[in-house]
Amino acid sequence: MEILHNLLVALKYLLYAAVVLSLLVWLFLNYAPAFGGKPDEDSTQRMAHSKNFRAGKFANLVSTQVSTPSGKRKISIFDWIFPPDGKNPAKPLPSESFDRDSFTEGKFVWLGHSTLLMKTNGVVIMTDPVFNRASPVVLIGNPFSLQNPVAIDDLPTVDAVIISHDHYDHLDYQAIKDLSERVDRFFVPLGVKAHLQRWGVNGERISELDWYESELYRGLKLTLAPARHFSGRRFSNRNETLWGSWVIDSKTLKAYFSGDGGYSETFKIIGDKYGPFDVAFMENGAYNLNWANIHMMPEQTVQASIDLNARVLFPIHWSKFDLSVHPWDEPAIRITAEAKRRDVTVATPLIGEVFDLEHLPQAHWWEALRTQVDRPVMAGNNQ
Repeated sequence: MEILHNLLVALKYLLYAAVVLSLLVWLFLNYAPAFGGKPDEDSTQRMAHSKNFRAGKFANLVSTQVSTPSGKRKISIFDWIFPPDGKNPAKPLPSESFDRDSFTEGKFVWLGHSTLLMKTNGVVIMTDPVFNRASPVVLIGNPFSLQNPVAIDDLPTVDAVIISHDHYDHLDYQAIKDLSERVDRFFVPLGVKAHLQRWGVNGERISELDWYESELYRGLKLTLAPARHFSGRRFSNRNETLWGSWVIDSKTLKAYFSGDGGYSETFKIIGDKYGPFDVAFMENGAYNLNWANIHMMPEQTVQASIDLNARVLFPIHWSKFDLSVHPWDEPAIRITAEAKRRDVTVATPLIGEVFDLEHLPQAHWWEALRTQVDRPVMAGNNQ
């Protein structure tokens, strides 16, 4: 009887612990600021009148499934717990200390993944600011180590931030809090304004756009264009905010920023409507055949830059986070090989390196970090 009594007592405390844990998880999921906010009345009305908003959700221009089973190996949690050799860099990635004095008119600097700075028409623009981690929790989504990390305090005054969508590797809650009083204007897709407002940005400094809407800002024309992707910061709120790509048009520069998205004829439509482009900042990384509709393979990225009629292809969305099963440097290897085959000019700067389009960095800097283990690079669409 004593054993049974002790067992019942233990089960009781386990039940109490489970209830407390469930309550803590529920509180975190519902009240943690990293998950963002809910649209106000003005945003809700604008969303309801969007032709891209149907039955309470935004939709792609073409039928799109987030998961597309391919028969290839699926991603497992063990790919992150026990990553195979070469999946992540073996040592800190080479990078340059950001030199703000050299960041003058017509210059660019890549800060890793999809975060960029550019200066055109005297305006400093930042894209998809992520300076911390690509997840809402501390143990997941931390960036690779860099020789010379770049922090927000290292940067010049940023005039405008453009955001492609609300996924964690493109919209960093802590970064927005840090930038909230430093940035003059934020440009976001429909529904994303609510996140920024919850994190301290005054709503009057946020412009919320639908696809093919434009806004003039200090001599620049910024246009939100379609992309083939999805959105959401919780499992339960997928596609309640819009996603997109951006066209940046000034007197001296016409640039395209892809955000995330699978390949479609939309790139050709955008190229015909807004191109040719001096430079296209294009997603190239964190791909997998099981996500074929929502992330491009490197070969598709090259084709998309051709569709856009871009003079320079600048691969982004790689070399900062471990977000898929391919080796960390495979996106660079595949895209440079395909670009050479298709006679496409590719820029491959180090993180933190300041440059302009007349002096393109094109060194294959990732080759110096390859391990001695012979690990295959997947050709074509086999990843």
